[in-house]
Amino acid sequence: MGGGINSFGTTIGPIVVAFALFGTTAAITDEKIASLSLSKVITLYSFVGGLFIAAAALFYFSKKVPDGILLEKTEKANKALYMLLIMSGLLIMMFVPVFNSYKTDLTGASAEAIHDMNSYRMKWLLGALAVVVLGLLASNVSARKNPEGWGAMKYPQLVLGMLALFVYVGVEVAIGSNITELLRQPDFGGLESSEATPYVAMYWGSLMIGRWAGAVTAFNFSKGTKLLLQIIIPLIAFGIIIGVNTIAAYDMKPLYFYIVCVIIQIIAFYVSMNKPARTLLIFGLLGVIAMVIGTQTTGQIAVYAFLSGGLFCSIMWPCIFSLSIAGLGKYTTQGSAFLIMMILGGGIIPPIQGKLADVIGIHQSYWVPVICFAYLAFFAIAVKGILRKQGIDWDNTSEDIDPLASSAQAGFTDPDTTKI
Repeated sequence: MGGGINSFGTTIGPIVVAFALFGTTAAITDEKIASLSLSKVITLYSFVGGLFIAAAALFYFSKKVPDGILLEKTEKANKALYMLLIMSGLLIMMFVPVFNSYKTDLTGASAEAIHDMNSYRMKWLLGALAVVVLGLLASNVSARKNPEGWGAMKYPQLVLGMLALFVYVGVEVAIGSNITELLRQPDFGGLESSEATPYVAMYWGSLMIGRWAGAVTAFNFSKGTKLLLQIIIPLIAFGIIIGVNTIAAYDMKPLYFYIVCVIIQIIAFYVSMNKPARTLLIFGLLGVIAMVIGTQTTGQIAVYAFLSGGLFCSIMWPCIFSLSIAGLGKYTTQGSAFLIMMILGGGIIPPIQGKLADVIGIHQSYWVPVICFAYLAFFAIAVKGILRKQGIDWDNTSEDIDPLASSAQAGFTDPDTTKI
């Protein structure tokens, strides 16, 4: 539900900003952007800063906001903390050469020199990826041998879930960040940045479509009503995206048939039956199929395939989160904090795809999202087996789960573990 509101903001935000900067919601051309004065941008961001202050004041003066104080005693996770600090240091070491490389002036350089520089940057970015993946896997291996001091990281579902959230945020941002460059290519329309706006809006709007549909389960409706709403709500959301951008004077006709992709998502929701592991598996596989279709075709079919990545990413966050913290008991808060750290994926995977695009081309760089969606599908399968071994069948029940029993079966007994 929160994600759905967030996505609505990303849908109408560009139009609000366009009005603030240019005094109109009409389609903004590249010429208008080039002639934009700095003073207007400063005014806009000053206003945005004021909104942040207002949000802080809202929480400060609210009297019914929970304290956020953890009353349960949680085992210190010093080993996990040290590992995260080591990983942070290594990540800094990996990124410094990348940032420094941009000080090199490549103006007038040969194509070979530019290619070599991009390859150099990509190697360091792949090193950063290796730090995260190998660091987390090594942590869990060590924790399973001696769980003392590792806290929530001794649970394999959490560690694999951290990688899943890392990959999910990465692929979500990567597809959207690189779609404009893809649309500049002749095989995909040869559009200018301003002309690509409707497609970018539809991609981020696709996240809204899926999250609105998923939010239906947050309400106490009958089963039949929920089913009906999960059919109607995505269509309404699609109509809002088309309508909002039409009001902004963008030509949305090329995206009318995108409703076929929305219908596929509706069917996927029905088949998944609101079960997190099954939902993640189905949407992960659909993401793989969509990205493969996109890499093997051109034109409108490929564009629709890549845009549909937003539909299949939309509902993944809550699925990954609920599966990753299942059975953690008193470590749930700590595990949630570890999961949130993995938003880091949005700072590593998109530039990897960007550098790969510089080396092999933007079109084929979308094999990176293929790999990401494949891992998410793998996680859905693997975590279900892990939880079942701990006595948790998350797809059949989300209530009365006894983390104490699951912890004992996993070899981690703790008398303070409480029920979820």
